[in-house]
Amino acid sequence: MGVALADVVITYETLFDLLRKEKGRQELQQLPVNFYGQVVAYLRQKQKDVDAAGGASSAGAQKALVQFRNVQKILRELHERRERKIIEMALNRARAESNIVDTEPLLREEQEFYTQCAELFLAHKERLLLAVLNGDAPDGTVVPALSAPLPDAHSGRTPGDDQDMGNETPSHSSRLSPEEVASQESCSVVFVAAVPKFLGLKGEVHGPFSPGDTAELPGKIVAVLLKKKRAELA
Repeated sequence: MGVALADVVITYETLFDLLRKEKGRQELQQLPVNFYGQVVAYLRQKQKDVDAAGGASSAGAQKALVQFRNVQKILRELHERRERKIIEMALNRARAESNIVDTEPLLREEQEFYTQCAELFLAHKERLLLAVLNGDAPDGTVVPALSAPLPDAHSGRTPGDDQDMGNETPSHSSRLSPEEVASQESCSVVFVAAVPKFLGLKGEVHGPFSPGDTAELPGKIVAVLLKKKRAELA
C-alpha cells in the first residue's frame, strides 16, 4: 500500500518526482490526498510569478514562463499515464467480476472515472461475450444449427474425444487456460507472489497471501491471479 502523502508540498521538483515514479512502476502510485487542489494553488502562484517578473521580454519572465509550461507538460503526462492504468484496473475488475483490484491509490477525483469504466466494460462483456457463450446472437440474427459440435478452442478436439484417448489424462494445470479456469466454480492455487487482502465475488475477504501459501478460490478470481502471475494452479 502507498504511504499517505497529505502533507507533501507541491513544487516543480515534487511533480517531476511523482511523474518519474508513475512512469517507472506498473501499479498506480499514491498521490497526495488533495493533489489536484494543491496543484491548482501551485499553478496560480506560478502564474503570479510570471506576471510579477515584468515584461515578457525580461529574463525573469522568460524563466518563469518556461517553468510554468514545463509544469503543464508534466501534469498532462502524469494524467495520461494514470488514466491508462485506471482503465487497465477497470478492465481487470470487469474480467474478474470481483474487487480483487487494489483501488487505494485512486484519488477521489479518479474514483468515478474508474467505476464508470468498470461498469462499461462489464456491461459490454455481458451484452456480447456472455451472450455468445450462451448461444445467443447479440444482434438478434438467427443462428443456423450445427451439424457437428465445435472443436475445443484450446485443444482442437471435439467433445467426446477424451473417450478415444484411453487412460491418458492431462494434468489439471496443463489443460486449463485462464479463460477455462474462469468458468470453474473454484480452483486450488499456490501463490508465487505476495497479494494483499481483497474482496471476493460476494464481498467476502480473501488474504493476505504470501509466496507458498495455498488457497481454494473462485475460478474467476484464480484466472486474474494467473494472468497477473501472482499464483499457479495447485
